[in-house]
Amino acid sequence: MLRILIAEDHLDIAENIGDYLTAKGHQVDFAYDGAMAVSLAQSQTFDAIVMDIMMPKLDGLKATAQIRQGQQPQVPILMLTAKDRLDDKLSGFDSGADDYILKPFAIAELYARLLAHTRKAQNDYHSVLAVNGLALDQKNKTACFNGQALKLNPTTFKILTLLCKSHPNLVDKAELEFQLWGDLLPENDVLRSHVYNLRKSLAGCAEHLKIQSKHGQGYQLVFI
Repeated sequence: MLRILIAEDHLDIAENIGDYLTAKGHQVDFAYDGAMAVSLAQSQTFDAIVMDIMMPKLDGLKATAQIRQGQQPQVPILMLTAKDRLDDKLSGFDSGADDYILKPFAIAELYARLLAHTRKAQNDYHSVLAVNGLALDQKNKTACFNGQALKLNPTTFKILTLLCKSHPNLVDKAELEFQLWGDLLPENDVLRSHVYNLRKSLAGCAEHLKIQSKHGQGYQLVFI
């Protein structure tokens, strides 16, 4: 049994999802605005969150970002929206969403994606990736180097994780982009901006740790 929070201000949609999940044997809680979703996520434990974007008081993007900074940064968040532009989808992923589902949607597909993300989160629950003093906590989405905390957002954390897993090998740019955005590749070189932000986060330990780039190829984690 999973405990799932449905953050959706349209009652018919929320109840339809809730009825389906309850029939599958899961426990469902509801939030009808973004502020309520953040409050529940900070005070209770959920296995997954279904998050609408357009909600009163606090939209789903801001609510997701706040949840990622709170007590349950690892909880899978599936974003629901009628916005189908690429920029909207990228904003959803950058806020910390694990998946992006367009309305109208097949509820069976939503359920399948929920199960896939919760399985992955449970497998990563106690996983700590450590290389040469760099430690990445996959449960809490936190990182430190030689005990010094690193300030990372969800995207830079994922980039650093991918580079750490491949160390000392180079990770192709195309592979990084696919792992971050799947088939929804941004038109501009957004990856370069995220790598720049990651380097800024690592500035305090730059004499020991660097992100090295090879033009037209990819990026590599280098310990000095």
